[in-house]
Amino acid sequence: MNRFEWCGSFVYLRGRPISFDGRPYLRAIYNSDARRIVLRCSRQVEKTTFICNVVAHAAVMLPGVRIIVVFPRQDQASVFAKSRLQPLITESPVLRRILLGKQPRKQQVSHMRFENKSEVYIRSAYRSADAARGIDGDYLLIDEYQDIAGGDLPVLEEALSHSPHRRVFLTGTPKSIDNHLEDAFNRSTANEWRVPCECGQSVFLDEKCLGPYGPVCPSCQSLIDPKVGQWISRNPESAWGDGFTINHLATPWLDYPLLLEHQESYNPALFRNECIGLPTYLGDHIVTRDEVEQCCTNRPMATALADVPQTARHRLLAGIDWGGGVISRTVLVIGYMLDDDRFNIVHMAKYRAQEDADVVLREVSQRCNQFGVRLVAADGLGNGSVYNNLLLANMPRLAGLYAMQYSVSDQAPRQYKGRLWNWTIGRTPSIGMVFTRVKKKRIQFPRVEDCSSFLDEIWCEVAVYDDHQRMIKYTHPETQPDDALHAVNYAAILARMLMTQQYEG
Repeated sequence: MNRFEWCGSFVYLRGRPISFDGRPYLRAIYNSDARRIVLRCSRQVEKTTFICNVVAHAAVMLPGVRIIVVFPRQDQASVFAKSRLQPLITESPVLRRILLGKQPRKQQVSHMRFENKSEVYIRSAYRSADAARGIDGDYLLIDEYQDIAGGDLPVLEEALSHSPHRRVFLTGTPKSIDNHLEDAFNRSTANEWRVPCECGQSVFLDEKCLGPYGPVCPSCQSLIDPKVGQWISRNPESAWGDGFTINHLATPWLDYPLLLEHQESYNPALFRNECIGLPTYLGDHIVTRDEVEQCCTNRPMATALADVPQTARHRLLAGIDWGGGVISRTVLVIGYMLDDDRFNIVHMAKYRAQEDADVVLREVSQRCNQFGVRLVAADGLGNGSVYNNLLLANMPRLAGLYAMQYSVSDQAPRQYKGRLWNWTIGRTPSIGMVFTRVKKKRIQFPRVEDCSSFLDEIWCEVAVYDDHQRMIKYTHPETQPDDALHAVNYAAILARMLMTQQYEG
């Protein structure tokens, strides 16, 4: 009996036998006998279930086997042991009888010892492989492999050096094209689940397949059925091991409208990684010049409040990226959110890096007053920590100023002093949402000839990989400023918050 059939016969989840219905792609994955197996997947496609099942199968069928399961962080290891592996064993009658015996004893989270002498070691190895040193193993399974320290796989594999079984399983969600998960997948057989179309194309499931009502063939736009796909190997002669890539489009529980919603609300790199299961190409421009220009309207840049539609004049707000020093300029963006969630920019202005601070403050204040701006979102760090207070002093009618501070994640705005609020926002997610708006044409600029230099500061951004944070982030060439991007970002976030409050209120 192969592993796929064995799991279907003996593994229970939530009190009933596990079912693989609607997932024809799983049989080849479960039954691969390659020495190494790598799964490059989007989130929520049963990677962890696969690891649990491999562990259970080996522990039962190979009495005395020693299995090492590695996660980047200790909390992930603990959740796996307590919430996934232990329940699977205790809820599966045959597994429970063989592994736990008649009088089950409480298992240690980090080291499970079973009645048939099989053992499971569960470790974390975010920064180094030291936690797994000194263990002689037969099976090595690594989840979220993309977040394990680069170069640690050979060290971890040394734990299997004396084993007659010596099997390695790697699973993860891709980040950058340079990540070691991508390297492992490219060295493997690199199997892709391809779906036939009536036009003769063999369709790979990626962003180009996202039709309005379901997956489509990019060539003829006909609907396709991922259930009738088959594995096609990119590297059939690979001796390294077997690789498989799966994403949300292949799963039977796909909520297609929700997937399209994620495409609207996620930043492009995150959507490609988390939902489509594909890496981000580092150094690529996230949006192109053409995509940004497609967001331009035929209207000229507004120079006075009279140039703004009557119904929008009371909704205008501003985003400011404060400059200073030799290179960084101050950029002012004024706009408002339309009812259909499009952010409409009516005015943009920039001030030279070497401009006198008093002059910049006076002109920004005058421009905001000219357009009746009541709320401002401005850079809260660096010069902003000084300029924001001065701007409030210059604009006594300003209802509030939100000092924006980039971080890894978001925090709700909190009132600091009077009309001044502090607002921490995730840098990568928030900037990514500007790019998503550009790609979906949910941001509008004045005509190209009036804002061309500002557009350069948006499409110049590229993706890079942060080794310290282990995440994709956005940056720009040293020769090209991106101040307009941040001013647009601040304004759009504030406008979105006000729109949300309006609907909720």
